[in-house]
Amino acid sequence: MSSNLSRFVPEGVSWIRAAVSAIPAVGGALDHLLFDKADAIRMKNLEAAIAAVSSQINSMGENAIDKSWFETEEALVAFKVMSDKVAYESDARKVEAMGRIVAACGTTAHSKDVRKLSIVEHLSRLSAVQIELLATMAKVLPTQKQIRTGDLVQTVTAIWISDVTSALKAGPAFWTGDLLLIQELEILESLNVIRRIQVMGGAEAAYSMTELGKSAASYVKTARF
Repeated sequence: MSSNLSRFVPEGVSWIRAAVSAIPAVGGALDHLLFDKADAIRMKNLEAAIAAVSSQINSMGENAIDKSWFETEEALVAFKVMSDKVAYESDARKVEAMGRIVAACGTTAHSKDVRKLSIVEHLSRLSAVQIELLATMAKVLPTQKQIRTGDLVQTVTAIWISDVTSALKAGPAFWTGDLLLIQELEILESLNVIRRIQVMGGAEAAYSMTELGKSAASYVKTARF
């Protein structure tokens, strides 16, 4: 394109800002959010996540930390995942959780775990409430029940929803408003951290932790926040 013509073509960002501003009713507010506030939000969240890393390491003490891990490429990747995931996260609790979970990667309990990056990535898909719910389920011991339907008997060892409910009622509450328990459990199941066990006769809902779920819960346990 000749220099004479190029001066009539708007620059990329200017054109996008003009297009955003032209959106009826909300254009001005959206333009301000995307182009004026976005960087400030990203930096605020990153600062909060780094503060959570610092707080987690300080709370555990030097003996629990594998200092050499923080010099590895794996640590760099973990922090890159954290910064990407918290950049525009609206839930401050999720930002803190991600910081503490990444800090837990550098503990002597987890620094040699070759799966840690995939676990961090997986936990980043959960909300703060779902992370806490996973931790709660990991603390509920599976129990055995016999389910009878006519002459048929099914013996099931599982985490029963009644026991999960009891654990949640015992507190402390980590949610605000109503906790849509079945819906949250369905999300955890879709992310392969728990598995629904088929029980005869439509009896009480029963679950088991997947191996991924157990590993993820162990990182959350280390990173209590």
